[in-house]
Amino acid sequence: MCRKYARRCPVLLAIREEAFEEWTRAETFEEVCRVWSRLGGRTTLHRYGREHFAALAKASRARS
Repeated sequence: MCRKYARRCPVLLAIREEAFEEWTRAETFEEVCRVWSRLGGRTTLHRYGREHFAALAKASRARS
C-alpha cells in the first residue's frame, strides 16, 4: 500500500500505464467510463487495501 501523496509509486505508475493502454483501445464512451472506473477502484485498492472496501460494504449494510 502507498499513500495518496506518493505520486511516484511504481505500482501506481504501472496501473496508470495499463489504464492508458485500455483507453487507447476503447471505442465507445461507455468503454472509456468503465476503464476510468476500474482505474479508480484499482488505485483505491492499492492505496488503502482490501479492508477499505470491506469497511465500505459493512457501513453500507448498516445503513440499509
